[in-house]
Amino acid sequence: MSILFAATLFSAGTASPDAQAPVPVGEEPQHHVVFQNEYVRVIEAVFPPGYVTLFHTHSADNVAVTISGGKIRSELPGEQPTESEPVAGRVSFAKASYTHRITNIGATTVRFIDAEIIATPPRAAESSAGDEPQGRKLESENDRVRIYRVTLAPGRSTGSRAHAMGWLEVTVRGGRIARSLGQEQETVEVRPGDFRWHAPGTAPATTNAGQSTYEAIEIEWK
Repeated sequence: MSILFAATLFSAGTASPDAQAPVPVGEEPQHHVVFQNEYVRVIEAVFPPGYVTLFHTHSADNVAVTISGGKIRSELPGEQPTESEPVAGRVSFAKASYTHRITNIGATTVRFIDAEIIATPPRAAESSAGDEPQGRKLESENDRVRIYRVTLAPGRSTGSRAHAMGWLEVTVRGGRIARSLGQEQETVEVRPGDFRWHAPGTAPATTNAGQSTYEAIEIEWK
């Protein structure tokens, strides 16, 4: 995770009198709420080349996963803009509340999946302990979430390990994966930006059944 990227893209600001009045993030035209329950709200943000967002306010702590990268300019009300080049797979955590505006100054569409932390789910009575499953690495953690990166070569599997808390799985590099949860098994095609919420205590095993590397971000609530 890039701390510099998080600070650039997700910093608090107060609108100056001559700035456009900020809107809630869910009302910004290119920020779309694609899923919500009592614990998480998932927002998909898609910025075509040249697009300039409205000033918008994030009112919840959130984790942003870059699905497709590019070059952007980030501006806090009343401050000088800064530029950055997020790459696919980059993940950052931001504390609310903050207001900003983003301009896509590159030649490619930039896309994020942003997971807003609404509430903490109840802790599962039991969870797995011990070493992390194969291909799964703790990338960062704070007082709200733990963030893991799962990377599986073709044919490799994570094995099964239960999460004590609810968690969101976001695909970065897709393909064909097989999931096993108890007696239930499924094989599905997943694409970059696909996501799935898992209840506390669930312990799916993921196997890369495709021909290319599979990569996902797991965001576990605390």
